Amino acid sequence: MLGQLIVVALLAFGCANADTTGTVGGRIVGGTDAEIRQYPHQISLRYNGRHFCGGSIYRSKIILTATHCVSDEDPTNITIVAGITALKEQGVEVPVVKIIAHEKYNALNDYDVALLVLAQKLEYNELIQPIALAKERPVGGSPVTVTGWGTLVSGGVLSETLQQVTVDYVEQSTCRRSYFLLLTKRMLCAAVEGGGQDACQGDSGGPLIVGNEQLGVVSWGFGCGSSNFPGVYSSVPDLADWIEAT
Repeated sequence: MLGQLIVVALLAFGCANADTTGTVGGRIVGGTDAEIRQYPHQISLRYNGRHFCGGSIYRSKIILTATHCVSDEDPTNITIVAGITALKEQGVEVPVVKIIAHEKYNALNDYDVALLVLAQKLEYNELIQPIALAKERPVGGSPVTVTGWGTLVSGGVLSETLQQVTVDYVEQSTCRRSYFLLLTKRMLCAAVEGGGQDACQGDSGGPLIVGNEQLGVVSWGFGCGSSNFPGVYSSVPDLADWIEAT
């Protein structure tokens, strides 16, 4: 029986990663336009000037994102842009000088968090602010919000304007029914009943927030907005010790 569960889980993971990893890794589905002043911690991660993932401001020189976004990248090709609502805006662009990937990250997207060290400090203002880390998970059904510039439909182009969508935190025991052994203690899930709202291409690495704290990092999922498969995020409460100590 255990062997069958592993096979099912690996098949689900293969399908999930076909849609959510690689150069572009997650999008907002079923969202609405947002303003950066609502989410001043949000940044756009650029590869040779092109948006490919999201991230959040943890410290003035440190960005929190997903390892799967940057594990194979040379930091000399990467910059971050802060303080923008639309991708075409100039904002504040700063080069990345170092990538610190979680040493336990693996092909199943466990421990999918990374820190990016910037060439210079960001100057805080109403459009550029850090976000605190959540230290505990909310109760099941609590509203949580994810933001990003990912594509609005599967296989589509990036959204020009920052998007937001509010979904519900899904209890670990409930989410495990969809993902079996793929769901580890370092992951958490969020979705809406019936699907249709989710993060999934271009949003990876971006923040999932509860209140004014970051609860998760957009990581992976089986499709986007699926009614049977919640979005999966790296759990900030369970990885906060590593983030704070690195």
